[in-house]
Amino acid sequence: MKAPARLLGFAGVLGAAFAAATLAGAALDPTDEPPGKGDTAGHGSPHSAPASAHGRGHGDVHATGAAPAAGGLAVSQDGLTLEPVRTFFTAGEPTGFAFRVLDERGQVLRDEFELESEREMHLIVVRRDTAIYQHLHPRKGPDGTWTVDLELPRAGTYRAFADFQVDGRQRTLATDLFAPGDFRPERLPAPATTDQAGGFDVELRTHRLRPGRESQLTFVVTRGGRPVDDLERYLGAKGHLVALREGDLAYLHVHPTDAGGPHGSGGDNRPGGGRHDHAGSAAAHGSQIAFAATFPTPGRYRLFLQFRAGGEVRTVAYTLEVPR
Repeated sequence: MKAPARLLGFAGVLGAAFAAATLAGAALDPTDEPPGKGDTAGHGSPHSAPASAHGRGHGDVHATGAAPAAGGLAVSQDGLTLEPVRTFFTAGEPTGFAFRVLDERGQVLRDEFELESEREMHLIVVRRDTAIYQHLHPRKGPDGTWTVDLELPRAGTYRAFADFQVDGRQRTLATDLFAPGDFRPERLPAPATTDQAGGFDVELRTHRLRPGRESQLTFVVTRGGRPVDDLERYLGAKGHLVALREGDLAYLHVHPTDAGGPHGSGGDNRPGGGRHDHAGSAAAHGSQIAFAATFPTPGRYRLFLQFRAGGEVRTVAYTLEVPR
């Protein structure tokens, strides 16, 4: 046999052997998952109770028992996209901030927004080190553009969360905003159970904190050592709570509970990636404001509670450690 013929025959044998090995490998190791499948941290449905905390407004993780997925980690999710008109600001200078929400076809949403906590849109702006927090309510124009006066008081990178409801589902889309300058990030405060605002002392009480499981958070408001029993309603409720996970600022939505324990429905746990939420009149009596929250992972979370007392909205903040 001539040399060329021998070489061709040898190549054919190698090709057949390679094909057989490939088929055997596929049969023994069926792991051809698309890249990223299974890695859903930060990509759960908008206020997904971590896995879908927004499945029915305020999430229905209770049915599946699955750990909640983080929300507010993406500018685009579930066919909706947050489109800011600008992302750069001058620190300390009030500026108009405008943005739109687009559907999967690129059309601007206009009349699809539904009331949630007396507003169609909640805008939460937090500096990435959580040292600065703002809760704003933009105005919607006829063309679907939302506008609000915004001041980023100091230099740094901020996270802007657009929190809204469409088709009965709570959504949280987010984008970064920038205020160039000398940015000196502050360390996250150590975990503590009390904070003070405007002469009011607020104690945080927790019960059986466990990642992936619903836990009760109760805030007790006092002044001069006495319970404050005349808390005023804020956004149709007794309090409003936002939880953010340290590191990625996953936006977590929590939901109000009855005085005796977690409310069976109507809440929302976005960690998330951490959605924001409110305690209704049934969720707290007297000086207590109660919430149920599902923290998707162990670690530290920054909590921001807002309540109205003495005709003013007060904000208190806490660092909460969720054990393994």
